[in-house]
Amino acid sequence: MLKYLSDNDIPVLNNDFARECSTRYKLNLMNDEKFKQEFLKTGKLYTTSENALEWIYVNLPEHDIVKKIQLLKDKAAFRQKLQPLYPEFFYKELSFEDLVAYKDKEIKYPLVLKPAVGFLSLGVYTIYTKDDFDEAIAEIQKNEQKWSENFPAAVIKKSCYILEEYIPGKEYAVDFYYDEAGNPVILNIFTHKFASCSDVSDRVYYTSKEIIEQYKLAFEEFFQKANTYLGLKDFPVHAEIRMHNGRVYPIEFNPMRFAGLSSTDVAYYAYGIITVDYFLHNKKPDFANILANKGNLLYSLILLDKADKNIPCRAFDYEKICQSFKKVLALRKIDNPALDVFGFVFAETAMNDEQELDYILKSDLREFYKEAVPVK
Repeated sequence: MLKYLSDNDIPVLNNDFARECSTRYKLNLMNDEKFKQEFLKTGKLYTTSENALEWIYVNLPEHDIVKKIQLLKDKAAFRQKLQPLYPEFFYKELSFEDLVAYKDKEIKYPLVLKPAVGFLSLGVYTIYTKDDFDEAIAEIQKNEQKWSENFPAAVIKKSCYILEEYIPGKEYAVDFYYDEAGNPVILNIFTHKFASCSDVSDRVYYTSKEIIEQYKLAFEEFFQKANTYLGLKDFPVHAEIRMHNGRVYPIEFNPMRFAGLSSTDVAYYAYGIITVDYFLHNKKPDFANILANKGNLLYSLILLDKADKNIPCRAFDYEKICQSFKKVLALRKIDNPALDVFGFVFAETAMNDEQELDYILKSDLREFYKEAVPVK
């Protein structure tokens, strides 16, 4: 991202993080007012982190973009907006106090419990029994303070939850944008790989020629239909959806960005697509040519999550983790005490060698620690 912004002189909001990055890259930094005018002129705005949504709320309070962001961030409002497409779908928004009382009612399981406003699978629970419900509530009580310390209110909304029916089927994540006419332009489709039916982690995603060719048309049709209710234009989205009985079901639409923490770059390593460039300049991928030589290959991103935020990154053996894959395309180290992440691996895997992904998905990663560390 930084190299792209530097090489192409893209306007960047001048904030603390951007100034720190400008010591390593030549960035076209703009103050709040100039950056705001640039957006009003071009209609294009992209955030590399959902923490940046706060700036939009403060500096563009009357702009329609705020309403669109809030609609997508509020999972209950999002469900309500798309209800005409899924009139039979059960969901309910509850305060934490109401949630505690609701768990004792007669409930049809399985269900999914998650914050009405959330990020990175924080506080997301798949519930099959009342015991699962009790455990989820206990864990929420334990973790709420930690979430609020790490993320602003624009990212995590405290004590407001949505309970909805569990959507079966395989999960996909899609980086796409709505163009100036409100038409969807798909830039990448990932399969969200899980270790089990109760797993909601973000450990492994992968994309392939087979996935793009099989689902691109169906997903475009769904995004087009959804936009008759959402009304989005010039708008980047990272969508999480599931396919069940040939029907597309949305999990969530994440506004103003593609896959977070730089993981959208799997599109670059797989297909040569710099997703933010395609959005800013209204480009559409020529997948017929892009996919011509991509058969029988999977392109993955693997999130190296910490068992405990306090584990220092120096304790992780990045060289050893790379040896777990036959072809590593890139390694991204993250040394940020506020994040429960060591980094990312981008890898190319032959379809007949998928066991290396299955192995890393089920690992707790402790075998890759260089030193003994306490885990809470």
